Order: sequence, then structure tokens, then C-alpha cells
Amino acid sequence: MSGTSDGAHLSSLSTRLKSGARRLLGIHSQSSVDPLPGLDWLGSEIHGYFVPAGLLDASSICYCVGAGDDITFDTELARIYGCRVWVVDPTPEGREHFNRVGEAVRRGESISACTGAPFEYRISAERFELLRYLEIGVLDTTGTVRFYAPTRTGYVSHSPVMFQESGDYIDLPVDRLSRIMAREGHAAIDLLKLEIEGSEYRVIESVIEDKVDIKALLVEYDEVFWAKQSGRGHLFRIRESTRKLLRAGYRLAHSTDLFKRLFVREDVFERLAALPRLTPAPASGDRPC
Repeated sequence: MSGTSDGAHLSSLSTRLKSGARRLLGIHSQSSVDPLPGLDWLGSEIHGYFVPAGLLDASSICYCVGAGDDITFDTELARIYGCRVWVVDPTPEGREHFNRVGEAVRRGESISACTGAPFEYRISAERFELLRYLEIGVLDTTGTVRFYAPTRTGYVSHSPVMFQESGDYIDLPVDRLSRIMAREGHAAIDLLKLEIEGSEYRVIESVIEDKVDIKALLVEYDEVFWAKQSGRGHLFRIRESTRKLLRAGYRLAHSTDLFKRLFVREDVFERLAALPRLTPAPASGDRPC
């Protein structure tokens, strides 16, 4: 019994030491977090996100970049707030899933996203019409680039940055977010979601360079899920990407333990933080993704 107790104590001590070291280096999941109260979880367990209460309404414009085989977050935005949502993804898998969901909804049939715990789409046919699909990738350049097939069985999302060792790719069109927005007639957007398999670093830099007017950004730093292949350097890349957004006038309002992050522009953060709250804010990192 003594040996078991000592082993557990050493393991706990090691975990605390690692956590402390990561905080000192600024690479802990909660480093730089300035908690914003009043966050609501939208979408499935794996592909959902926290959204600040009071941020969105029926007049809001949202861009959800990266569809894959789960658009539960995208559809919940339209269902709950009645706002317009642009789903942006150049891959055949993204388009196919979007069309399949739309067809099922219009027929009144049940359909679920099945990555992780199944999540049934709850959007009405009327609200689904608020979604617009753009078959183009978002990157920091304009033209056609190679999107590499994933190396993990059952994983559908392609990437122009990751999975290059697969050697299997398709050529797809990409453009900068600012140029895509201009073509759609948008000078500003309320919410941007980036779930784009490692391309988020380059897109964030282009957003800052182009001074794109965005109230809040949701970013999934995908390297976390491929850490064995990318090494621990991804934690420092996430730190630097986060610092760039902080210097650009955003606050890191929430981060899960796996670095799924919510950034809110400072003026918007202050306004939302001042709103009266009816329920306590959720704890940091209370979702598994």
C-alpha cells in the first residue's frame, strides 16, 4: 500500500511541476486567459464552441471556416440567434456533409453528427436557409494550393499545412479572408470560427495584417491533436499566435485544456463583461475538446 501511495504522490507532484513550468513559459492552456462571464456552449461535444452571451443577434454575420463532417456549431448559430452564417470549406467532404444535412432538414428527417457523442441537428428548414456555403479555403494567399489527405483512418479533413507525409492531395482554391469578405459585401463580421487543420496560424496573421474588423474569434489549434507528430513545439507556436492577437487588441476570454480558444476584441469584451448575469460563468476547460 505504501508503494502505491508513494507512486501516486510522485505522479501528482510531477503533474504539478509540469503545470507550473508551463505557466512560467506561458504555454499552459490557461496562460493569458482573462475570463469572460456568461458563455454558452453551442454544438456537439467535439466540434462545439463557447459563445459569449450578448454577442450575437439576428443582425449578426458569422463566418465558420472549416466544415468537415460536423456543422453542428454553424447550424446552432442560425437556429438560436437567427443570424446569417457563412460556412467556408473547399473540400468535397465539407460540401457533401453540408448538402446531406440540408436535404435531411428539408425532408423533416433526423440526422446527426457522429464525431464523438452523436449530436442531432435541431435546425428547422427555414433557419437552415440562413446558412450559405462557400466552396473555397481561407489562407494567407490567393490561388490554388495542395490540400493533403489525413494520415489517420476515419479522419476526413484535408490540410495545406499538415499531413504532407501522406503524399495524397487535391488541389483546391484559397483566398485571404479579407478578399472573401469583400466579395460577399462584408466590411465587418461579428464572429469568426477557424477549424482548419493547422492553417490557423497563417490565417490569423493575415487577419491582423489586413486589419479585418472582427468582434470575436474562435480558434481550434489543431496541432494539439497531432502532438506526437509535431513534437512540443506546437505549444510555443500557440503561445506566439495568442500573443499576436493580444497585441492586436483582443483578449483571450476562454481556453479549454486542449487550447480551443475564444478571443474577444477589447471594446466588445468590456461591453459584454458589464452585462448583468443570471447564471454563473462556466469553469475554464470544462469541455473535453
